[in-house]
Amino acid sequence: MSDYLSELESFWDEFAEDYEAIQQESTLPIAQDLRDFLFAQKLLPCHTFLDLAGGTGRYIPALQTAVKEYELVDISAKMLQIAAAKSAEHVRLIKQTQETFLAQNKHRYDLVFSAMNPALQSQSDLLAFYHASRNWCLLLRVIKDEDQLFSPYEEANPDLALNARYKSFLTELHIPFHKKKFSYTSHETISREFFQAYFADTFAPAELAKITEKTFGDTQEKINQSVIDFELIYFQVAK
Repeated sequence: MSDYLSELESFWDEFAEDYEAIQQESTLPIAQDLRDFLFAQKLLPCHTFLDLAGGTGRYIPALQTAVKEYELVDISAKMLQIAAAKSAEHVRLIKQTQETFLAQNKHRYDLVFSAMNPALQSQSDLLAFYHASRNWCLLLRVIKDEDQLFSPYEEANPDLALNARYKSFLTELHIPFHKKKFSYTSHETISREFFQAYFADTFAPAELAKITEKTFGDTQEKINQSVIDFELIYFQVAK
């Protein structure tokens, strides 16, 4: 394994517990909503299922009962340790890099799935993902993550544009695809004091005072609406 991949593995091992805590804190029912949609589209149940870069197994509890053979691949042993606690006997956890797995594995799956995959970047990555399936491919990402109070003053996350890149690749490769959006809205009360503390290291005091006044006016609290949109891109392998 190269130095880069060793460092990447170490990073995800160290981040695994915090990553899982973030997943557990999320109240978004995306896993169940995805399952319901896949059943409605008759993509589930299926016999073989690949969860690529599956991390701590966020989608295992929702999907494993609809699959006879579930395989999850990830580079991090710590991530897989956490995923193991959610897994039934028919779930196989594989510690391997995405590139090595897709290059060496000869098995083809009914459904190949990946959610929020940081290693799926290029057209060649997408083609390798495509060739792992004998039927359907599923790519799930967050495409919008915005709120009313903080987002106007924060830099956009470039990962939110990855699904647009995938769709461009698929178009160039003449692979027809479908898409489905899952949208979630929440509300939270934010105080002026919290807002100022949040941006204290980002803006100079005078600039922050102007931003705070513009945002809060003469009020001490504001209701902050947040919107998170997931998009599923799904496409069938040519027979």
